[in-house]
Amino acid sequence: MPTVPDQLSCAGCGRKGTAADVATGWSLSSQPRATGRTQRTPEQERVTALCPDCARLHVRDVEARMDP
Repeated sequence: MPTVPDQLSCAGCGRKGTAADVATGWSLSSQPRATGRTQRTPEQERVTALCPDCARLHVRDVEARMDP
């Protein structure tokens, strides 16, 4: 699992945050490691962050597309 960077930047709106802000609802993701591999590539180590507002917006967007 990649480590959380000290400084976060929202991929949606550019809002800045710190590693401590993850507890307040920031959503973090990274590419999965390939099956059978023990090492991660630099691209797989990169962490993408969404602030709580953008994360909520994306969840609502996905929920709106689901069948009732």
